[in-house]
Amino acid sequence: MIRTKNRACTGKRRHDTQEKAEEHRDRLIANGAVRMAAYQCRNRSCGGWHVGHTPKPRTTR
Repeated sequence: MIRTKNRACTGKRRHDTQEKAEEHRDRLIANGAVRMAAYQCRNRSCGGWHVGHTPKPRTTR
């Protein structure tokens, strides 16, 4: 398990609003990124929005 307490936002770009995060996501997708999503940070000291990868779909066997 990776512990991220107090470091969850390190190295991430913070956006003040959901709209700005979604604009950033759209630019990343236009440049070839896949499965990206804007999400609100759960870190109370941040309170901003970030863009990250969504999980890969599970394959069934």
